Amino acid sequence: MAYNGWTNYATWKVNLEQLDDIDTDYWSDFIENNRESEREAYDLGEHIKDYVEEMISMQVTPLTNNLAENYAYAFISYVNWREIAEHILDTYKENYRCYNCNDKIDEDERYKVHYCSERCHKEDELLATHPKG
Repeated sequence: MAYNGWTNYATWKVNLEQLDDIDTDYWSDFIENNRESEREAYDLGEHIKDYVEEMISMQVTPLTNNLAENYAYAFISYVNWREIAEHILDTYKENYRCYNCNDKIDEDERYKVHYCSERCHKEDELLATHPKG
């Protein structure tokens, strides 16, 4: 059953409470390294699932009852990880910016270049190679 525009309550709740405050730049290395993959959303979803499972395991101490941990894992088994990943990918792509001037990169150029123009690319290279001082 849909919940607040998400597949279900579990997907909405995990995205809201575990992931919503994380800037999409947190996932940028993973996204950039997997952007040519046909399974980009699936792979990112699995990566996010691992992240959430790690957050759960960090909350459990050896002295606590495993009942709460078991309930947490049962709850996240209903999460649509791909839907969350697609949301993160869409947000990341909407905010894709030039490495040099921080201007938004055109829709057609996303995932192809890191600069809004050849001029910005050359300027950034010049600044990176120019002796400091």
